[in-house]
Amino acid sequence: MNIRAITESDIANIKLIHARLFADEFDFPDFFHNFLCAFLVEDDYGQIISAGGVRTITESILVTNKDVSIRNRYEALNKMLQASMYTCSRTNYDQLHAFIQDESWLNHLYKQGFRNTIGKSIVMDV
Repeated sequence: MNIRAITESDIANIKLIHARLFADEFDFPDFFHNFLCAFLVEDDYGQIISAGGVRTITESILVTNKDVSIRNRYEALNKMLQASMYTCSRTNYDQLHAFIQDESWLNHLYKQGFRNTIGKSIVMDV
């Protein structure tokens, strides 16, 4: 087995694998945009076994004063989300992530357009 960087000439083969096995789960990624590194593993005959990489994501992190009225916090949330969405669009990101512990604020975020991710979000410390 060999691991190496993904090249333009690999994309057609990776798209075939994706279309056959993963098209219903997620859109085909642009491995050359907002990825820190994109690589694949191939067997000794050059057949792709696995392809992927490490993509950067935008995450909204807010520290909110819960002593302030709910109305003002909600208005502040709207302004923070507007600024966050503007920042994402200016830096060519098409998604904004948030990791929530407070169920009531989760409902507010749903009302603002957030949705559940496909699959389960997990994390690993490195």
